[in-house]
Amino acid sequence: VAVEEKSLIDYNAGNPDGELDQGEKPRKPRTPLVAIYPTEGTLYSDNPLFILDADWVSGPQRAAAQQFQKFVMEPKNQEKVLKFGFRPGNPAVAVGAPITADNGVDPNQPQTLLEVPSGAVMDELLGRWAEQRKGARVMLVIDVSGSMGDPADPSDPGGPTKLDLAKEAVIDGLDSFKAEDLVGVRIFTSGIDGGSADFVDLAPVQAIGPNRERIKNQVDQLSPLNGTPLYSVTQRSYDQMLTGYDPALINAVILLTDGRNDDGNAADDRDQLQSLLADVKNSNDGENSRPVRIFTIAYGGDTNPAELKRISEASNATAYTATDATTINDVFAAVVSNF
Repeated sequence: VAVEEKSLIDYNAGNPDGELDQGEKPRKPRTPLVAIYPTEGTLYSDNPLFILDADWVSGPQRAAAQQFQKFVMEPKNQEKVLKFGFRPGNPAVAVGAPITADNGVDPNQPQTLLEVPSGAVMDELLGRWAEQRKGARVMLVIDVSGSMGDPADPSDPGGPTKLDLAKEAVIDGLDSFKAEDLVGVRIFTSGIDGGSADFVDLAPVQAIGPNRERIKNQVDQLSPLNGTPLYSVTQRSYDQMLTGYDPALINAVILLTDGRNDDGNAADDRDQLQSLLADVKNSNDGENSRPVRIFTIAYGGDTNPAELKRISEASNATAYTATDATTINDVFAAVVSNF
């Protein structure tokens, strides 16, 4: 697996996404990773800063950017960069902790640097990625509770609702899957059928190719309904994906919600969450693990991102945040890029 040093350092530190919420403690892996540096050489994953030569860049803007460029390259600021696991861009600053052997990386590597490929080669590599990547088996689980009918931008009450923008994001995101990827769509809210059901499957988990347009049309017709039985639906969706687990594919649940668990019985909320976390951890650990990732999206300002992050990290997945609901298209695209 090709990975940046920083990602490996964060993983070994028990903080795979590089961020710790308030009160969150690192959870170190049972088996730390060790970086292997190819003897034939490797590339630097650069984080460049450019000042664009464009008509819309004014003289004062260009001068300010140049001042900022000097500022970030100062040794004291490059040392701050180093603390986060990045190699300094200023050669006057020596490589040090946390880039150490104790953290699974070698500060004396790489011994050989490769030239950056040409633009044509990079374009070809990107074009081949879709052909070479591992296939996906994914269930999209979408919250259609009543609060999804709230304005996406509270300052624009007449503008699109959270559900309006979520539907656009999902419809656009469906185009990112290969025709042979297995994709299902589930919507959830309490009493969704006027009875006791809390979810409905718009499409089973199957090859998306012949069903893509039909699913898009179904998503486009969604409207906000009732409560948010978050834990129970996540548990049942996870269990279903685990039952049909396919080791040849990336098995995952994408959970998009704009609220906290609200199933009408707050007394068992904690028990539901703990049971879900335990089940997810158990199936992801050990030699006989069956990893089903749960990628969560905290959508809007009424969610509990820290709680959703616990669910994602228990499955070794990433939690995403779109507390500004107008950013959901970009956030959903980032989630789908995992497949």
